[in-house]
Amino acid sequence: MKKTLTIILLCTINFIVAQNNEEIVKKAKEIETKWGFKAKNKDIITLIDFSKSIEEARLYVIDLKNSKILLTSNVDHGSGSGTGLTPNLFSNAIGSNATSLGCYVTLQTYNGMWGYSLKLDGLENDKNSNALKRNIVVHSSKRMYSKFSWGCFSVPDCNANKLIDLIKNGSLLYAYQ
Repeated sequence: MKKTLTIILLCTINFIVAQNNEEIVKKAKEIETKWGFKAKNKDIITLIDFSKSIEEARLYVIDLKNSKILLTSNVDHGSGSGTGLTPNLFSNAIGSNATSLGCYVTLQTYNGMWGYSLKLDGLENDKNSNALKRNIVVHSSKRMYSKFSWGCFSVPDCNANKLIDLIKNGSLLYAYQ
């Protein structure tokens, strides 16, 4: 009962639209200025702040046109990045099960091993260029065996579909620490 209530509260809290988070919106605009030429959808950008704990919201979907945060969510990091509350190692290597930092562009959705998922293409040679080869995607954490992914950006099931639908087809996703 307590776990169910916690999950319900987590999902409810994460869908509350955040207002006036100027620092996040400012960072999103900086990333769009640098990488926006790679995006089809220039109005939406996703930021993931891996300096924050796995137990708190550290993923933000920002509406650049209106300068506001549309969605916040918890997001897992790869087991190869450490099993602590914050990741301590990042890798682009195939088989590392680590999270990769840097800028990605979202591609198409598909239904696979983790359910409804979103492909990502890494844009930075030294950070995340193997994202497609590593099958680094956005997906629900519902079917996972632990709270750590194999390098993917997995989010609570209650946020997954809405997140994927907001950011699919050519928006930027930027992971940093």
